Amino acid sequence: MTTRAVLRFALDKETKGTFRFKEVDENGKEADPYLIGTLYIRKSAFVEDLEYSTILQVTIEPQGT
Repeated sequence: MTTRAVLRFALDKETKGTFRFKEVDENGKEADPYLIGTLYIRKSAFVEDLEYSTILQVTIEPQGT
């Protein structure tokens, strides 16, 4: 069983209050199959003066035992 997953997401769409990212593979193409698919992040989660990235890396791993 895999205990850790490292996933990449590319900016797909920007709305008034959120960024929508789609899961991509290491080549930047839409992941198939995907583990999460779409990830929504509120714009308020990013620091105002800091440029946000168009690619995110998300690590998922269990906490504790």
